[in-house]
Amino acid sequence: MATTGQQTAYRCEQCGSPEIVALSLLHEQGTRSFSGRFTSGVSQSIIARAASPPSPRNYVRAFFGWGFAIFFCVFWGIAGFRGILQHPQKAESLGGAVKFLFCLGLMLLLGMLFHFRRIARYNREVYPHLHSDWAHTFMCRRCGKYSLIRP
Repeated sequence: MATTGQQTAYRCEQCGSPEIVALSLLHEQGTRSFSGRFTSGVSQSIIARAASPPSPRNYVRAFFGWGFAIFFCVFWGIAGFRGILQHPQKAESLGGAVKFLFCLGLMLLLGMLFHFRRIARYNREVYPHLHSDWAHTFMCRRCGKYSLIRP
């Protein structure tokens, strides 16, 4: 007969209970997808939501936040420049504002690029460690203590 390897029985550090469960399992057990004729979606229990994995940062929010400000500055800068071209006598009064808007738009563009670099660095360096910690974190069903257990 073949012998089977016995699983290591982990116990909670706080209460000593053997009822510890991986966060990934809690998340999977509490997440249900549903679809009907006109609707579909996902429902989660409170525990599944609390045990959800960390998510990488995305660029969409940053793009719309910075992009709106950049668009505003560039749009009004171009409008002011066209106004100067159509009415050269107003160049003295509009010139400073147009230069300011173009410089502000350029600074905002640089700010957006630096923000994207920070997001990329987070996703490349920090997120894998957070996800690894989440994959090795267990919760005691008796007392609710979280434990990081490395193999």
